[in-house]
Amino acid sequence: EPVQARPPGGSEDTEAAVARLIVEALLGAAASCRLDDVSYALHMEVLAALTVCLSAQLFSELSASVPLPTVTAALGAPPPLAEALVARLLKLYIDQPPRPANPEGRLLGSIGSMLWLPLQVIASFFRAQEPPVELADRSLQVLLLLTQHLPPALFPDPMLSNHFLAALRCVGDADSACGSGAEAEEGRARQGAGFSVRRLHDALCARLPEEATLVLLYLLLHGNRELLDHALSRSDPDALLLPLLRTLAGMLSPACRLRTSRVYMLLIILLMLSQDGGFVSTAHAVMLPTVPWFKERLLHDISVGSLLVVVLVRTTQYNLSRLQDLYVQTNCLAALANMAPCFKRIHPYAARSLVTLYDVLARRFQKLEARRAHASPVELADSEELSDEALGSAADFLRMALEVLNVALAAQAGLQQNEHLVYAILERQRVFAPLRGHELFWDLIENVFRVIDHFGAGLSGQGPASTKESPLQLDKDSDRRTPPLPTTARSSSGSDGVWSVDLVLAHIGEASRSWKADSLEHVPDPRFTYEQESAPEEFFTPYIWSLVRDRSGLVWDPLRVVLLAEELDDEPADALPALLQGVDVVEDVDEHATAPGPPA
Repeated sequence: EPVQARPPGGSEDTEAAVARLIVEALLGAAASCRLDDVSYALHMEVLAALTVCLSAQLFSELSASVPLPTVTAALGAPPPLAEALVARLLKLYIDQPPRPANPEGRLLGSIGSMLWLPLQVIASFFRAQEPPVELADRSLQVLLLLTQHLPPALFPDPMLSNHFLAALRCVGDADSACGSGAEAEEGRARQGAGFSVRRLHDALCARLPEEATLVLLYLLLHGNRELLDHALSRSDPDALLLPLLRTLAGMLSPACRLRTSRVYMLLIILLMLSQDGGFVSTAHAVMLPTVPWFKERLLHDISVGSLLVVVLVRTTQYNLSRLQDLYVQTNCLAALANMAPCFKRIHPYAARSLVTLYDVLARRFQKLEARRAHASPVELADSEELSDEALGSAADFLRMALEVLNVALAAQAGLQQNEHLVYAILERQRVFAPLRGHELFWDLIENVFRVIDHFGAGLSGQGPASTKESPLQLDKDSDRRTPPLPTTARSSSGSDGVWSVDLVLAHIGEASRSWKADSLEHVPDPRFTYEQESAPEEFFTPYIWSLVRDRSGLVWDPLRVVLLAEELDDEPADALPALLQGVDVVEDVDEHATAPGPPA
């Protein structure tokens, strides 16, 4: 439909009026123009033009108050137009319309293609081969750019809102919409009758782990209740989790070029999913016969929930040795803490990983505490590694790891269904002894030793192994489930000091019948929720523009780009905290008096 020109007002200059007319025409065409083989190219050019109009933001800082008339015009679109365009862009993303073949009978077009072919062949030797940009890709890029939060420098009025983001949060099935009454009816009419949350979820899973899809998934999980409820209620959590876990595990490989902003997005999404106990329980019920992409060891008959534990622990260990990023550490441990009450039939390798995580954090804390004890006052004042903040962070993370074990041991599922976790604790009970009397951890470690006392009493001829390391030797191949191990000295009493996995697990199963969960001191579930700060554009705007710059097929002069002056791709570890301003993790339950909270 033709766009009627609006005469500029007395306070509006000609440049802003012209920019508004151009942008409104592009928005209207993208929202309402019919898509077919002939108009495919038109849609591509309209979306490319919109991207160029929005790219004025690239040439100024977010905090700069320079006028950006095209950006202001686009983000100031009225709600009806925003709702129609968001629905259209999502539909293009879901449908993935293919690029049409060259229409027959277009002789001139064929001749032009023939003349252009030699130049394309020559150019192919001088540029990297990249897949062509499709309409679905460009639709997603424009959608992400439009749903950015309003930059405060351009929109100082706190009452203003981003209509595109509001529309994205309200998309849903045809029989539901945000609100009720006449406004909801109008919203459903603009959205269209054929929209399906199930198809949107399937499209997201199919295109993961693309970075732009990660951002869209984050926006939907964080703001769209209908999509969140649908994702959490599905019986196939592996469809969503496996692409995320495979990407996260692959990024920890030494051969992979780590993009820290991508790690942040993955961990935020996993943290949001871990907040729902039903989703975590379903993940523990879905079994995988093997995980071929996990390269550290062979994993057989492992649940998706146990695989999630393994990857999160692996990420934590990688962060301790390489990144040393407080945000990554907090997110991983927070997700594990959310999952702990729902651990069920946890895989042997996942169980041992949890104990190993505690051991690593405990050794790190003890080493730091010892260095501080022997350091001079000058060294304590000059070294950040020996500061009170560093010791406090190490203590926080160690306590979080202990809380994961405590909550899992006291979970409703019971130790009868987590016998491999008990096995892992018995096998490495010595790692808990050094901090048993520490004022910050004694209560949590005492619960662990109550489990060791109960389940280890029948395994050692010396009695309960609560005060010293038991002489019991367990087979190290404890991640094998059913195949029998060699039967060397397999007496039921373990008189020769060697026990097989099968005998120990049978003993644990027998001892669990007399185990009472109230034997442990109560530990409140350390539930964590993700909460976005008030200025998320400080992280997301540069991040989204870096994706568009790399994958849109459009070129901007890098010498004039200001917004991406600090590249997000190759940041050193000491620059990472600058990216944390747009996201936060908060705890939504009361902590113990002796348990400090996670670092901000």
